[in-house]
Amino acid sequence: MKTDILNPFVKGLADGADEALHADAKLMKTPSVEPDVGMFLEFLTYTLKPEKILELGCGIGVSTRYMQKGAPYAHITALDYNKSRLDYAHQNCTGIDFVFADVIDFMKRQSEKYDMIFVDSMKKQYPMILYYALKKLKPGGVIVFDDILMYGHVFSQDCEVPDKYIEVVRTLRNFIARVKVEHRHCILPIGSGVLLIYGEK
Repeated sequence: MKTDILNPFVKGLADGADEALHADAKLMKTPSVEPDVGMFLEFLTYTLKPEKILELGCGIGVSTRYMQKGAPYAHITALDYNKSRLDYAHQNCTGIDFVFADVIDFMKRQSEKYDMIFVDSMKKQYPMILYYALKKLKPGGVIVFDDILMYGHVFSQDCEVPDKYIEVVRTLRNFIARVKVEHRHCILPIGSGVLLIYGEK
């Protein structure tokens, strides 16, 4: 299983991440962004200075807090469909609009536009999420997808991929192939892979 995508020295550059945030995730036994992805989100929001951020799949709020650190004056709307995780995030974050909702349903009925959309939701929904997210993106905005390389499994032969990941891996391979042709994008080999898609200006 290809879990170590990066050289250990490069992975060590994330040593400055907020350990307390990741300790929360371990305590709650819930998935969250990896430290290097968290640091990247903080840097990205600090650089872009987005006024409105939409987070699709916030979990217990680890990525939410990284983005809030980078852009403390941004209006952040964070969604999750797991009530216990969302409640935990709400207890530990201030100044965030937390919404208990299905990602697709929310975007179908939402009219707001956002400068940045961060996606860490069900991977099989990534193609559909992109379709709706592009409609919610302000000109010149950016959409960020986490776990796009799925622990490196997208590079493996099907026979090497664990059965529980095979459908998701196939979806992500097709998604990446389509994005390469249709969108201005960048893939970063941090965490389990981060995909940035740039909106039209």
